[in-house]
Amino acid sequence: MLLIAGGETDTQLQQLITRAKARGITLTTLLHSPDDDLPLAWDLETGIMRVGTAEIRAKSAFIRQDVFRYLATKRQADQTDARNWKVMFDGWVWSNPDIRIFNRDFAMKDAVNKPLALIWARDAGLPIPRTAIHASKDEAKAALERGTVVYKPVAGGDMCRELDAGALGRVRKPHLPRPYIFQERLVAPDLRIFRVGERFYAFEIEADALDYRTVGGDAIIRQVTVPLHLLGPLRKLTNRLGLTYAAADFKASAESDALIFLEVNSNPMFAAFDHASDGALVDGMLDWLVDYS
Repeated sequence: MLLIAGGETDTQLQQLITRAKARGITLTTLLHSPDDDLPLAWDLETGIMRVGTAEIRAKSAFIRQDVFRYLATKRQADQTDARNWKVMFDGWVWSNPDIRIFNRDFAMKDAVNKPLALIWARDAGLPIPRTAIHASKDEAKAALERGTVVYKPVAGGDMCRELDAGALGRVRKPHLPRPYIFQERLVAPDLRIFRVGERFYAFEIEADALDYRTVGGDAIIRQVTVPLHLLGPLRKLTNRLGLTYAAADFKASAESDALIFLEVNSNPMFAAFDHASDGALVDGMLDWLVDYS
């Protein structure tokens, strides 16, 4: 039995559920919403989780934090609610080692540490951008004088943006309020490679934007052949991180056209990429989740 848990409006989960039902997979869904939250209870003494009076049993599970309600309302309470549901679900599946889940060796880690992933990617043989991480306005100005620079939060949660003098001018103190990752600007094409167990799926993204997420549905996604020279290093990196399900992002060097590693995500969005693969990506996820051999 496969358990799928998360937010009721999560299109990623809706797609996974639809495909699982079409394939006849025995399924339990625990989807919370602002109007009808789940009467969940987990007794740590017995280890039993129940919804109402029904005990929850699962041989495999796929769980996502609901980010969509907060994106729609911008209410901090909605983000806090979703986070607490996710922590509860994670604690239960991590405490049951017989439940098959992606990234079990990644347990207790909230998200991939972006600076560490860059170092480990380089160790694995993947080229990385010229990168500095700091909160210095002077350092950022100096980098901008040398060429085009992009920046993004160290902890994630926001888009990659191009640095400009205007943005720095709005900072009145000599230091930024928090450290950022500053990197050379890379160019198209954007390439995303998913790892699902031992299968890899590559997609090229065409978008008239620095970060293709800013254009939403206007991005064009095509499934492509996985570049063989990236396969070994990417497997080595994700193995080291403890990831059996992940997506790694690459862009091209403006100087050499070589594909450069940007980051790897431990719980990526997948619905649009599944559409581009005619369902192969979600089928690969379900194959792995229900392979109990």
